[in-house]
Amino acid sequence: MKILAIFTCFNRKELTKRGMVTLSENKDVTFDYVILDDNSSDGTREMLKQMRDDGAYQINLIEGDGSNFWNGGMHKAIEYIKNTHMDYDYYMLMNDDTKFVPGIFDEILPSLNNKKVLIGAIHGEDGKLSYGGIKYVKGIKYKKYGPEAQDVCFDTFNANCVIVPHDIFMEVSIDPYYQHSIGDFDYGLQISKKGHEIRIYSKYVGECNDTDLSKTWQNESLPRLERIRLKESRKGLPFADWFHFLYKNFGLGTAIVRSITPYIRILLGTKTRYSGA
Repeated sequence: MKILAIFTCFNRKELTKRGMVTLSENKDVTFDYVILDDNSSDGTREMLKQMRDDGAYQINLIEGDGSNFWNGGMHKAIEYIKNTHMDYDYYMLMNDDTKFVPGIFDEILPSLNNKKVLIGAIHGEDGKLSYGGIKYVKGIKYKKYGPEAQDVCFDTFNANCVIVPHDIFMEVSIDPYYQHSIGDFDYGLQISKKGHEIRIYSKYVGECNDTDLSKTWQNESLPRLERIRLKESRKGLPFADWFHFLYKNFGLGTAIVRSITPYIRILLGTKTRYSGA
């Protein structure tokens, strides 16, 4: 079985290599790659070219100019795949800083189903869930689940490791509107809205620490203006991106109210969570 793995990378040379090496530690499943390197300056692009030219890895490398970030890079990579008719039974969206469990995809192979999306849950160095399946519980509030949630049909996911069957992959695209984040949530919601099942594998598939909120706009100890600046940065939750996501997936009323809520909470100094922003 060959799976086409898709990711973006920027200045994480050693982590990128580690992720690909751990993916190669399977016997029955092999991975080809479409990778968008967003103008790395640490030698990542040169390393990927060398890995490709050595013949150890089948890599289609897209050279970005540094303006793509995660969402733009994934959108371009997926459109490249579709436009060049790269047909695989399964495609895997992943993050390059994930260290995968050796041999885990050999174990996953019998669980693959060409009618269902399969999430691979990720834990942090502490062994606790960092990325997994997403189920909305009330309005825009959601809960994140790990491998224990075998009975849950998810609304969407964190795209750190998600295996998408061919027909579903060809039907749904990453929305290019977003600058960096939210795109994976939106992508998964489009899949579930079309009636496709999203399930999760019964074991953790790899390790990657969750985002350190102390360095983001959600850190309540930061000055209010600094929090707003971080929120509006490309790696934050810019107003236009957040409004677009809410309007597209939850309607105009929710978009009007919930796109303003984060600023009120920042100004009041109350708790702000992405799931209830």
